[in-house]
Amino acid sequence: MLLPSGKLLGMKRLVDFVHNMATFAAVFSLFVIAVVSLLGLIFSAISLYLAYLHRKYSHLPGPKRDSFFLGNIPHILRERERGKIIHEIMHDMHRIYGPVVLMWAYHRPFIFVSDPELVRKCLITLNLPKNLAVYDHLGYPFGQRMAGRGVLNEVDHEVWQRRRALLNPAFHRRYLMNLMPAFNGSCDLFLAKLDKMADGKTVVDMAQEFARVTLDVIGKVL
Repeated sequence: MLLPSGKLLGMKRLVDFVHNMATFAAVFSLFVIAVVSLLGLIFSAISLYLAYLHRKYSHLPGPKRDSFFLGNIPHILRERERGKIIHEIMHDMHRIYGPVVLMWAYHRPFIFVSDPELVRKCLITLNLPKNLAVYDHLGYPFGQRMAGRGVLNEVDHEVWQRRRALLNPAFHRRYLMNLMPAFNGSCDLFLAKLDKMADGKTVVDMAQEFARVTLDVIGKVL
């Protein structure tokens, strides 16, 4: 049976369309499989990396993680909802687990040390590297200068060593002994001022008063 040329052309177009759709479906299926496989590979790599980090720091004391991926973030958020700040949360952790506490924020371990001798060992004896993000936050919180870039928060040890060497003569015992009259004079003024305010009614902000004494001493001996 012979078909008209118009119908034959229509059928050919239909066959081509079906063939193209089948090819597109096959390519799209391969694409979906590749994307899913890639995501599964990334998820597996992240999980293995987290498991490695958890095992690496497992010898340090600290609270149990609330989540494999979130770490201790849920616990911190619950405590924040109760009105506690991070320093109060860590104070509670130190009372439970001791001077060294490990906390997890997602994939990042944070080790909090409260013992002065251990802090000295970490910063001076072992000279462990300092976290740049933390010290940047101390120097410029909310984008405004506080500590700036000084010996307090300098993370480059060579730069810190040069700057600290410039301050060494000012902290020599012989030099400090010559400054004792200035120290005692500022303390006498401070005690006299507190004596006037000690009437049982006046509220005194001791942080502000100590800051004034410190600036007074610095202004006299600098």
